[in-house]
Amino acid sequence: MIATFLAENDFSGKTIIPFCTSASDDIDNSLHIFSELCPDAEIAEGLTANDLNDIEPWIQELGNLLT
Repeated sequence: MIATFLAENDFSGKTIIPFCTSASDDIDNSLHIFSELCPDAEIAEGLTANDLNDIEPWIQELGNLLT
């Protein structure tokens, strides 16, 4: 489903910030898929987490990077 979404949309010049809550696989194992399907996009460092104590600081850091 995500692969179809990425393949069917143009992300040229955009930044993709991967995030997932799955504990079974780290997001870093999927980054190559983003790069293959969106070759003209920047793929930022992602996060795999399901604990707000991990997620909230990451979101705050992203906010600082995007401003």
